[in-house]
Amino acid sequence: MSTTRTRLSGITLRDAVPTDADAVMRLLADVNPDDPNAFEEVRPNLSLPQEGPLSHFRALMVVAESDEGEPLGVLLGGAPLWLFDHPGIDVPLAHDLAERIAIITAVAVEPDQRGRGIGAELIRHSVRRFTRAGYGVLTLNCFPELESYYQGLGFSIMNDLNVALGPLSAVGHRWGDTRVAARPLDRYTTFVDVPGLPSPVVSGVLPNTRMARGAYFDGEQFCA
Repeated sequence: MSTTRTRLSGITLRDAVPTDADAVMRLLADVNPDDPNAFEEVRPNLSLPQEGPLSHFRALMVVAESDEGEPLGVLLGGAPLWLFDHPGIDVPLAHDLAERIAIITAVAVEPDQRGRGIGAELIRHSVRRFTRAGYGVLTLNCFPELESYYQGLGFSIMNDLNVALGPLSAVGHRWGDTRVAARPLDRYTTFVDVPGLPSPVVSGVLPNTRMARGAYFDGEQFCA
């Protein structure tokens, strides 16, 4: 099993394995204490084969551990499930987008280890992994108190995630009481400000989906 050294003394990162299940679930219990079933799919997912392009095909599950082998943090990420429920995205397109748009679903660190930078190391590691796997943009849900933290890690904060599907076409998604943090991962994907929209548009994430130059939104449709 390969490990990645971090800039933190005594901390390494590695892909999660089935024997991490109890430690991972314990770490995740603090992420969403109001919903004990929020991460119920994680335990069976840890038994998935470890194969590319991420740690477990299209899922990324990474553990930060001490030199003594104690799990101190975990990051989970993969395909944004909202792509498959959006009324403006058919199933084939959702699969194409899921290979280019990634989401971090959880970052958890042991309470007595917080403030050391373990979470930041996990996020930087995920940026590298998603980039190498060919993704164009990395996203995550962001509460207001963490906005400056994620901005310091290279993310832009948006009210909505708008994704261009063509020169004058886009779909949008919003997460309730949170905003979205997003970071482009390659030279094809950019964030374009479009007059009429409160948040920029992710442009070029798929071939032939760059938002048209001079495009604007008139309240009902995109125009140029």
